[in-house]
Amino acid sequence: MSNPSEVLATVPLFSMVSKRDLEKLVREIHDRAFPAGTVLTEEDEHGTIFTVIAEGRATVTVRGKVARVLEPGDFFGEMGLIDRAPRSATVTADTDVRCLMLTQPVFRPFALSHPETMWALLELMVQRVRDAESRESDAL
Repeated sequence: MSNPSEVLATVPLFSMVSKRDLEKLVREIHDRAFPAGTVLTEEDEHGTIFTVIAEGRATVTVRGKVARVLEPGDFFGEMGLIDRAPRSATVTADTDVRCLMLTQPVFRPFALSHPETMWALLELMVQRVRDAESRESDAL
């Protein structure tokens, strides 16, 4: 079983954060396990939880189409932390998964006090928009 600090250190959003600050963040994490087949989050539902896959694999679908597969170190839910809008995708556990979960009241102050995390989040958002545009143009 992976140590939550080690898992977070592999996530691009947290890769530049000091070990000490990661340890503080880990104290606020909810470490949860879900069986294969569990819908971890559903498109159009409201949610303000950021989730990192620590173990296992999950599939992201958008309007019923597979968008990507998540493996350890991958994450989802970052958009809901920012705008609190309904979820843009469904995430379903393909295998048993272990997830590290952060709520918006924990993530927001952490990100605001760590500009390197905010910058990484901006880079991620740009990539997600580009990926969505690419999927949209492929569908035409």
